[in-house]
Amino acid sequence: MGLMTFLRQVPTQTAAAPHPAVRFAPLAGLTLLLAAPGIAIQFGLLPFEYRMGALIVVSALCIGLCLWAGFSFTELGFGRPHQWRHWLGAVAVTSLISAVMLLQTRLFSFDAQPPAWLSFAPFYVLVSSPCQEVVCRSIPKLITDRMEHGGWAYVLYSAALFSLIHLCYGDPALLLNTFLLGVVWGFVYWRTLNIWPLIASHAAIGTLAFALGLA
Repeated sequence: MGLMTFLRQVPTQTAAAPHPAVRFAPLAGLTLLLAAPGIAIQFGLLPFEYRMGALIVVSALCIGLCLWAGFSFTELGFGRPHQWRHWLGAVAVTSLISAVMLLQTRLFSFDAQPPAWLSFAPFYVLVSSPCQEVVCRSIPKLITDRMEHGGWAYVLYSAALFSLIHLCYGDPALLLNTFLLGVVWGFVYWRTLNIWPLIASHAAIGTLAFALGLA
């Protein structure tokens, strides 16, 4: 058993209470890591076209650290894909979000140019959506549970991270929309601990957003 695995399994009650700066270090570290590409792009330190590559690197680093610490893929939300009530819930949530997005297009004008979808879709559906769900939903849940600050604290933190990874676009409306989406998806993950339906929901909503010119 590796040292990181052993430390992870030691009950927190048996250890002395850590300094607040140490206790919140994982939250701060994850926040800075996910925000770094967007900040670098906004300050001209990283070309905008590298945003997806940066997402992959950051996601791989986060997942690698979790696996090194002894967490399993099941704990990252990749278990029980057969839970049909989770899928039905995701369909309901996706339908509601889609209706809100369609309403937005009736009330406001958007001029975002859709990507070359035939080349972008496989990456978005198979890579980008899963990466975003893991780093913004699964990993924050592991951290906040370890800190005994789950529940709505987790949901809001998860939503904030989801908004931060869209800093690279420099669009306040997009940041607000992604935060609200993050609240909904964070709440669903909190209740189900099943990332598969959320990946599908994310891919569907993202596809619709691109088609409507919202992203």
